[in-house]
Amino acid sequence: MANNPIRCAPSSQTDQKLIETNRRKEMRELLSKFNSLVPHESSKEARTVVDEVEDVTNYIKELQNHIEKLKEKKEKLMGKYKMVELEDGRRSRKKHEETKPNPKLLVQVKAHQLDSSLHILLTTGSDYHSILQQILLLLHDNGTDTLHVNQTRVKHRVFHTIVAKVDGEGMGAEDGERICETVKNLVSEYRDGECTL
Repeated sequence: MANNPIRCAPSSQTDQKLIETNRRKEMRELLSKFNSLVPHESSKEARTVVDEVEDVTNYIKELQNHIEKLKEKKEKLMGKYKMVELEDGRRSRKKHEETKPNPKLLVQVKAHQLDSSLHILLTTGSDYHSILQQILLLLHDNGTDTLHVNQTRVKHRVFHTIVAKVDGEGMGAEDGERICETVKNLVSEYRDGECTL
């Protein structure tokens, strides 16, 4: 403590001047360090110490506000992650996949007869498993032979193509149209929630 001239008790007039000179020099150096940490606009005006301290104070407040915004953003992002237990007992963050219910996709059908064949184009959501089975059963019960069934999945939709032959004695063109209408009615009831599968 004896080496610090600011804290030493003055013993004479020259010692007091030396102490004051060293104190001012130390304050200028500290202010210079303080000022170097803050970005400045290039200004040719002479700045007072009060102005410089005010600029630094404002800059610190801006940084605090920025930190608060970043914390809020981090909390939002961290909400999208959940803590998971790893095999070795450590914990880690894993992206939380929100289980939003998929909007219920409408079941759509186009059915028409070409010669002695029925062509049915069915579009469903990926969670409509039983409607295809119901249509195939309905076609079989109405005397058709299923020739071809194709499924294509694109994201949450499934496109089904069914080709069936109107077969059997006594079956004519009007039977094919009737079966197409029956398929359309089944899909309509299923879509409206009236059909229990």
